[in-house]
Amino acid sequence: MKPQNGTPTSVRRRTILFFVLFLLQFSFAFAQEKKDIEIHFENNRVAVEKGSTFTNFLVIENKSSEEITIQNIIPQEKYPGLLFYPKNDFPLGAGQSKNLPVKLIANLDFMKLISNEIKFQISYTTPTVTRTESASFFADKEENKNIAIYTATYENFINPAAPESSIMLIVENQGYSKRTVKIDLQSIPDGLEMMPKQHTVSLEGLEKQTIEIKIAVRKQNTLFPEFNINATATDLLNNEIVGSNTLYLVILSNNRQVARGNEGVSGTNFAEISYNENSSGFNFLQLRGNTAFRVTEDLKSRFNIGADYYHEDGRYNLYDTWLELERKNTVLRLGNVNSNDYDYPVFGRGGKASTKLGKNNQIEILALENNYNLAGTYFQQIEGSTIVGAKYGFGNDKSFNGKVSYIFDHDPRFNVDTQLANAVTSFLVNDKHTIRTEVGLSHEKGLVNRDENEGASMGANYEGKIGKWDIQSVNSFATKSYAGIKRGSFFSNQRIGLQLSASQRAFMQYQNSQVDPEFLSFQNTPIQTANTANLRYYFNSTEAFATGYQLSLKKWNFLLSPKVERQKTANFYSSQELFSYRMEANISTTLGAHGLNWTAEYSYSKENNKDDWFNSLKTTLSYRYKAFSLNGTAQWNATTVFDLNSYYDVDRNFANYNVYASYNFQMLSNNLIGSLSAGTSYSELYKNLNSNMSGNLEYKISPSWSSTGYFNFSGYKSTAAYASSGSYYQFRVGIKKYFTAATALGNHKVTFQLFDDKNFNGLLETGEVVLANEIVKLDNFVALTDKNGKVVFQNVPEGIYTLKVNESAGARLMMDPVIMVDKNINRKVGLVKNIRVSGKLIEIKQAYDVLETDVTGIVVYAKSEDGAIYTAVVNQKNEFEFFLKDGKYELYIENDKYSYIQPNQTIQVTKEGYSETVVFEYKKKDTTIKVKKF
Repeated sequence: MKPQNGTPTSVRRRTILFFVLFLLQFSFAFAQEKKDIEIHFENNRVAVEKGSTFTNFLVIENKSSEEITIQNIIPQEKYPGLLFYPKNDFPLGAGQSKNLPVKLIANLDFMKLISNEIKFQISYTTPTVTRTESASFFADKEENKNIAIYTATYENFINPAAPESSIMLIVENQGYSKRTVKIDLQSIPDGLEMMPKQHTVSLEGLEKQTIEIKIAVRKQNTLFPEFNINATATDLLNNEIVGSNTLYLVILSNNRQVARGNEGVSGTNFAEISYNENSSGFNFLQLRGNTAFRVTEDLKSRFNIGADYYHEDGRYNLYDTWLELERKNTVLRLGNVNSNDYDYPVFGRGGKASTKLGKNNQIEILALENNYNLAGTYFQQIEGSTIVGAKYGFGNDKSFNGKVSYIFDHDPRFNVDTQLANAVTSFLVNDKHTIRTEVGLSHEKGLVNRDENEGASMGANYEGKIGKWDIQSVNSFATKSYAGIKRGSFFSNQRIGLQLSASQRAFMQYQNSQVDPEFLSFQNTPIQTANTANLRYYFNSTEAFATGYQLSLKKWNFLLSPKVERQKTANFYSSQELFSYRMEANISTTLGAHGLNWTAEYSYSKENNKDDWFNSLKTTLSYRYKAFSLNGTAQWNATTVFDLNSYYDVDRNFANYNVYASYNFQMLSNNLIGSLSAGTSYSELYKNLNSNMSGNLEYKISPSWSSTGYFNFSGYKSTAAYASSGSYYQFRVGIKKYFTAATALGNHKVTFQLFDDKNFNGLLETGEVVLANEIVKLDNFVALTDKNGKVVFQNVPEGIYTLKVNESAGARLMMDPVIMVDKNINRKVGLVKNIRVSGKLIEIKQAYDVLETDVTGIVVYAKSEDGAIYTAVVNQKNEFEFFLKDGKYELYIENDKYSYIQPNQTIQVTKEGYSETVVFEYKKKDTTIKVKKF
């Protein structure tokens, strides 16, 4: 197959002539299609609201010189809510026109129509022919396309003593179109195991579904915080986030920290020491730990440590160690420091301070040495770069925000000084259009060769939605000598998507990216003309154009995407180029606990502008069942330009394979938790075979102690001419202690012991039992009594609090619930079980009355002598119940759906109980049974 370098003149002339003839034919056909009978709707689009009626007029114009007869006007389908349209034949004289009303009501079924197009077929006859035309208009439905995710209650309580608990998650489609969405769950902070962590659900219009989520506390011996679960809904049709919510989850414990930090790191307040052994001989002891505590009432602190001790050499390493102090809106961190949003890598040892200025503005300053280790003797402590920087964030949460930053870096190893300034802004034009801009400036100076570079970068992104179209444009450019992360890069990604229907979507995408950086010379080598020894050079680029079609059918999702792509790579010694025609396909589904995803990409390519073309294929299959996953990938021949550098055989054919499996488990009543993974890969391209197996375990010895373990085994075997092989192992065993944070200075410890006060004297006496597993609230903080009936609230600041006991237990406090905390409190709390009063609603029916009634949800009231009102709701068995203390009550119903025989009743409740059943009799209103006698 030979490329054509030019096009002959005769071919160009024939092509031009063809297009001229085509345009003439098209114009002639268009003229022929211009009709004398015009049929259309008066309004092309009609805004509709649920429950309201609307009318559009069908306009028929006879512009001919002959009379026509309208025979049939038929809707394209049986539209729900269609109230009226003309059905009779009628003549229409020459030059006449008629406006015919079409009336509909936007009922629920109409709003749930998949298509918004309302289409009619109109048949008419002329003296010579019979024709059928179509006319349509679009109904613009005002609908909420959000997916709501919530639970029945604001707070969800989990008892950690149970092997696993569950919460019922309600997913609601608030729009009228059918949706297939993916629900992702994330534990904040980390520490919860959720099964499933990802769920796919298909919802009809306005449909609600309830999903059961199994939850287990990963580290039951930690201090249980108030967890949040971030739930996010993603529409599988366009991968857009269509709903999110934060679910509040309380892990109940008899020891509750009131003043807790917002640290999102798993395993706070612990210390672990472990022994690590490697087959390479680098054996060491490792200490890891962190804690959070309150120094004073206004000053909080967090501390983290990571240290290795190489006992054979007597050397040590201290890293990932820092102390953080927070007071009001200011945070100071000393030790290992990292930061982001500078368009420059910032990490090392030093200090960082940040403070909020007002509600949305924040300033940060830092000074550090670019060295990962904080201190140690194992690695030689060479001098790193000195970095100082500042960052200022501004704007508001809704429509506008941004930041500006500055970095100065003095590098004594490379003898280079660098300065970089960067600014980013984001504008929300409205809820459908977002614009983001970025600009950066830099300067580099060599301190030995005195060469200098100035650089700049800029970027502009747009994301918007116009009707059924959504547009995304991401663009950035940085000069070759720009000193930031984007040095010498150009990136352009343009994507246009079209929503064809509720289940179909198409898109076009163009991508052009390249990296071509330029650096200062190595300062330890003088600059010499034509000498590249002190220079660095590399180049990579990808340019691609792709289209695609996505389809969602129930739980199945399909994608088909053709693509044209050109890749290049180069350095001082070699260069490669790959041009490819590609076809990508993807099929995914979720069937209960099973998940399946298959992706394949076929390519027809040639390298370095050679005439020979070759075929290649890369495919991946992933399967998931609950906590088990299995993944496999196969590749035949080169799929990227980097594969071209590694050919060994003349025929350029090769195959690569890999298989990987993983399993997360919880055993022995969740006392043993961990994960196992294993995989193997074979590469004919690189001539090797690799295998690996690893595991991570933690076994709970006691409520505050755990043993930990980790292992990793890997093997390597070369299949080249001079074969070699090897293996490697690593394991770690350790002991882990979880701490309960001490009560900070200025705060207090509040302890309660709950018991059943049988004789109503407020004293815990012989024969009276303590109440275990009772939910107790101190204002908004919740805890669970232990087996001794005790509950402890740590770190309680001074103040006035209200004590509440789980009201559903049918018990009441024998003390004033309002408590003044100004010292440590240890108090026994007597509870008196309230008296259960039950009742039911009974219908009095007339003879021959077979019509059933429903009183579920009717509220019954109980009013005490002191004016307190209690409520109960009638259940599906027509029953209700109260838990009341002794006294006289008036029970009544204020619902007027039915006629009640005795809507008000008075009862006397004593300490001995109330054994009678309260009965409310009722009848249907305005119901007469007519009996026909024979």
